[in-house]
Amino acid sequence: MLKKLAALGMLAAAFALAPSAPAGAEDGYTAKIPTVSHIQVITAEPGKPIVLEVSASADYPTPPAGDIAVTVSSSGTAARGARALVSKPVFTTTVHFTDRPIRVTGPRLPKGAYLARQDFSPDNTALFLPSSDSTRFRIGAADGGEPGGALPNTGGPDMAWLLLGGGLVAVGAGGVGFGRRRGTAAA
Repeated sequence: MLKKLAALGMLAAAFALAPSAPAGAEDGYTAKIPTVSHIQVITAEPGKPIVLEVSASADYPTPPAGDIAVTVSSSGTAARGARALVSKPVFTTTVHFTDRPIRVTGPRLPKGAYLARQDFSPDNTALFLPSSDSTRFRIGAADGGEPGGALPNTGGPDMAWLLLGGGLVAVGAGGVGFGRRRGTAAA
């Protein structure tokens, strides 16, 4: 009991000695507002230039303005390894964003997997934080690159994981059934 009273007394003393004012403007700290970047692939078809749409937003009445660096790189598939391989950029550009989404037209690219990335650098760095976004896309996929087409990468190495998981579930269910049957026979 005496230890509890001593701990309570030390806690009261700590609150009495600690500063009661929260961190504020007098400390030179101002909160920066996080921004959210958005990148979307509009057109990615063989023989046609790629078209990307980039923008940025923030939870603030005035939208952030700044430069958006757009990079498109050739990309490997994640199914071939734990890490996706990204090579040197095949297309880079920088646009200035003010309020509306910007369409960026890139080059014609050969069939393959690509990674599109945008990095937003706000003009008002005292108020807004930078952000980035990326998306993967394919040119010349089985569905012709059109949204709403056939599902890409159905089967292949991922099917092996599905079959392995189903087999493990079946073995587990068999083990539980065998254990229950054996327990009722012994009783």
